Amino acid sequence: MSTQPREPYPRVTALQEHQHVPSQASAAAGDKTPDYINIPWQKTPVNLQGSYGQPGDAYTQMPPARPAVTRVLGYHRLSHADPKTRWWSPLVEGLIGIGVFAGLSLIITLPLLAAIFVDPYYADVLTASDPMQSLTDSAFENPWMFAYLFGSVAIMFPSLWIARLCLGPRPWGLVHSVSGRMRWGWLLLCIGLAVVVFVGLPMLVGLFTGESQTVTLHEPPQKLWIFIVLLLTLVPVQCYAEELVFRGYLMQTIGRWLKHPAFAILLPAPLFMLGHTYDLWGQASVLCMGIAAGFLAWRTGGLESGIALHVVNNVIAMFGGLMGTADPFVQEGSTFADFAVVFAIELAYVLAVLWAAKRRKVQRTREVTH
Repeated sequence: MSTQPREPYPRVTALQEHQHVPSQASAAAGDKTPDYINIPWQKTPVNLQGSYGQPGDAYTQMPPARPAVTRVLGYHRLSHADPKTRWWSPLVEGLIGIGVFAGLSLIITLPLLAAIFVDPYYADVLTASDPMQSLTDSAFENPWMFAYLFGSVAIMFPSLWIARLCLGPRPWGLVHSVSGRMRWGWLLLCIGLAVVVFVGLPMLVGLFTGESQTVTLHEPPQKLWIFIVLLLTLVPVQCYAEELVFRGYLMQTIGRWLKHPAFAILLPAPLFMLGHTYDLWGQASVLCMGIAAGFLAWRTGGLESGIALHVVNNVIAMFGGLMGTADPFVQEGSTFADFAVVFAIELAYVLAVLWAAKRRKVQRTREVTH
């Protein structure tokens, strides 16, 4: 028998769970019955035999698993669908998006600044007393200025995409709808409804009143086809980007903190209005449009109806600007009657979408289990 003293048994680590710890006496006697056993949810090993003449520790039952909780979320509450997001996540997401937007804005502006030294036309536009007014006036004269005007807004789309890719909530499709994706069939139906309302209602008004509102402000620009291509490609992306930010990001940010949908619908609308430099009644029309798009996003569970409203409105307005029959950037001269017509058109569209959503049983909420 070895005379070397036996060292105390070392402390059992977390990686040695379920290993038995025999005492020195039992080990020397060849007894393999453990004195202690590690239980995963116990902080210390359980004493099976106890001291001489004393019972050992009782086994502790495993704590019950936390029951899964199922929640039903509206569109504005979809930030809660990703359990990894926190209350501060939308704030950091916004900061990342602003940083990306600033970088992309610089990238697309540098060629325009460089053009100042090549063509005095661009110098006159950018050095005018009111650069924004000068930019909008030149948009229907120069296709590059048209592309810059709408492209500078369209870059909000990749800015938000990169920000959400970095921080969540995931998947990306949650910003589009409660289904976690863009519902293309529903989007196309809403575009059709918007075309019918925005084109048909003014025609009916003209038929009943016998008045023609067609005026000629200027002649169509040269190379009209280039403008038409830009109108049908870039303007929808610009509208989509604005809906992502003002109805997607902002609604879901507010919905992260405030449960009632009224906050998420109403609070982003003034910011949407301030992003447009119109006169009083023009601003009021934009405000109503923002509220209508926010309401539809909540009521239909996604951005599709708001995107359709925005795209059809802007494409028709910009086409009128190209043909010289309207001034879509009007900053003065609009009246309450103009506002009333726009309000009636938007109200008719909202009612048409609600009717179609009910007929199609469009999904409004998303169930998540955590």
